[in-house]
Amino acid sequence: MNKQMKRSIQKAFEAPQPNQQEKARFLETLPQPQTSMWKFILIQATYLRKWTLLFSVLLLFPALIGAYHIEKNTLWLVSAFVPFLGLLAVTENARSMVYGMNEFEMSARFSLRSVILARMGVLGLLDLLIFCCLIPLCHIGNHFSLFQTGIYLLVPYLLTITIGLWITRCFHSREAIYGCMSVAVLISGADMEIHLIVDFVYQSSCITWWFVLFVLLVGRIIYETYCTITQTEELAWNL
Repeated sequence: MNKQMKRSIQKAFEAPQPNQQEKARFLETLPQPQTSMWKFILIQATYLRKWTLLFSVLLLFPALIGAYHIEKNTLWLVSAFVPFLGLLAVTENARSMVYGMNEFEMSARFSLRSVILARMGVLGLLDLLIFCCLIPLCHIGNHFSLFQTGIYLLVPYLLTITIGLWITRCFHSREAIYGCMSVAVLISGADMEIHLIVDFVYQSSCITWWFVLFVLLVGRIIYETYCTITQTEELAWNL
């Protein structure tokens, strides 16, 4: 093949110079369906497992029964179940990672970070509504204030979530779920044992320490959430 023919072929298949104006005009012609933030959150809510939502709502029934039958022991009954409410939130949030769906979700239209934030927001809102019902019900019949009742219920829940987020962030396998389950069982059992053995920690003089623990756990959850989101960004970059 002579040089003239080579130049002719090269000229025929030469890529045109990029034109930013033409590129922008072409992109404007492509259909881009708009999805609002609230619609996106509602779509993510539909992907939550139904039994997760069902168990979360069913937690209200022992509180209702206890409030009108066993009264003062309702708080301890419900506080033993609360760690499992946190377990559901953690495992639901880590489901895509545990079952190896990270890469698939990273290739979707919405970023994995947005998906995780939406799921965490939906689960957090659901649990908040449940606690808004549980705290007044558990307050019936005991001598604790409404504030104390809320603290005694929230601390086991937040502790379960804090440790669960750390486990799912450090261990990317199904064993992480078993670890979270073990943590929930241990916290539930410890909560009942503390009530029976060292009941003095529930006196009004100790409420300040409970509040400090509550604030520390909230701060730790924020940190673990930040680390989880940062980790998803690193995974997307590596992909």
